[in-house]
Amino acid sequence: MKKHFGYFIFLGVFLLMCLWPLVGMAMTGPSVAIGNEHLAPLPSITKANGALNPSFLNDTSDYFADHFAARQELITANARLEAALFGESAEEKVILGKDGWLFYQSTLDDYQGQNLLSDREIWSAAHCLSLMQEYAQERNALFLFTVAPNKNTLYPEYMPARFLRSDAPGNAERLYDALLQEGVTVADLEAAFRAEDRVLYYRLDSHWNSLGAALAHDTILNALGKDAPRVYDPDRFTEEKHYNGDLDVMLYPLGSDTDVDYVPNWQWYFSINEPFHSAEDQMIHTLRAERSGSLLMFRDSFGNSLYPFMADSFFEARFSRAMPYDLSLLDEFHSDTLVIELVERNIVWLTQRAPILSAPIRQISVPAVSNDAAAFTFTFTQTDGAVCCTGNLNCTPDTDSPIWLVCDGAVYEATPAGSGELPFTAYLASQPAALQIMFLQNGTPVISPVFPCS
Repeated sequence: MKKHFGYFIFLGVFLLMCLWPLVGMAMTGPSVAIGNEHLAPLPSITKANGALNPSFLNDTSDYFADHFAARQELITANARLEAALFGESAEEKVILGKDGWLFYQSTLDDYQGQNLLSDREIWSAAHCLSLMQEYAQERNALFLFTVAPNKNTLYPEYMPARFLRSDAPGNAERLYDALLQEGVTVADLEAAFRAEDRVLYYRLDSHWNSLGAALAHDTILNALGKDAPRVYDPDRFTEEKHYNGDLDVMLYPLGSDTDVDYVPNWQWYFSINEPFHSAEDQMIHTLRAERSGSLLMFRDSFGNSLYPFMADSFFEARFSRAMPYDLSLLDEFHSDTLVIELVERNIVWLTQRAPILSAPIRQISVPAVSNDAAAFTFTFTQTDGAVCCTGNLNCTPDTDSPIWLVCDGAVYEATPAGSGELPFTAYLASQPAALQIMFLQNGTPVISPVFPCS
């Protein structure tokens, strides 16, 4: 009897463990998202039009997988167990480094020199930035581009030994070389950070800390020649251990480890001129008395800690997280300075997300004879106040060849970015009746036959 009683106890405990995720949901409610998680929504048996939802069972499975009771506790416990026993990360997006350092998985290609951009893509990224600089300069605005280095670019000594670092030039170094050729103004943050002995990135996060943001601010202002106080001085910051790193939250949702950050020992004087929710807002608008200049800055998550320093250095500043970069904002806001900050791992976006700007007219000679081999595909899309022509070349131009559209008696230069292998994008005032494509092959202009656009 005792033997059977033991079986019943074991069976009861086993069933309770199996049912707890469901029973716990009924008792304590579903688990909620932590950090930047996007959990499956509550499933519906019908669709918006009233018809039955054929994916209801799959949606229910996804919802339960994301919301079962004690989900975050179990994920955290499993991650700590794998780290302790095997030295491995339980989260595929996070690399478990040395001395408790965490790294973002998406930076691994840059670190190992894998899947790098082609020479054409590097030139295209640089040339797109050159076209943006030209657009800004035509409006008497300063332009500057800068790359926020990947964390393992600056601190490779904390990466796991099994990942071998490449000695070959990476995308950022190659892009800076191409920008030099294009005459684009840059701020070399990697060089500035390497010149400092102090660790300027978080141990448990993918970004620079507040002291790093201060150094980025000073480096950008130096490159712009901006007359505003420099703020990078470790003695003017207080070290505090209170920061929750994004990578730590991804790996250990309920982890209690905190990171060192540096709090400025001074008061911010800028004000936020519009409703503000967080540093993640798509647009932040600030005002600062006793400063000069109007800044438009396109930034990513590295700008979350950078924007207060920049806001305190300009009379008016706007910080946009939108991409593609909409340069019509430069006209709307009458900004006299345009800054673009982009993290190293996302340099490829410059070749994929063409900036929104009017295609410039070029005064160049058009060949009299067309070439049937100069094939391309294209589509037109109506946008606010313009028509966007996007397409791809089906032939091979020179690595550093611009792409021109010949239409309505004029020659427009397209930005060499978009979707596909050899993309181009051009914003025109109206849809032309016919179109030709032109580019360079072996340094010689080649033009396609005329294609109707109707």
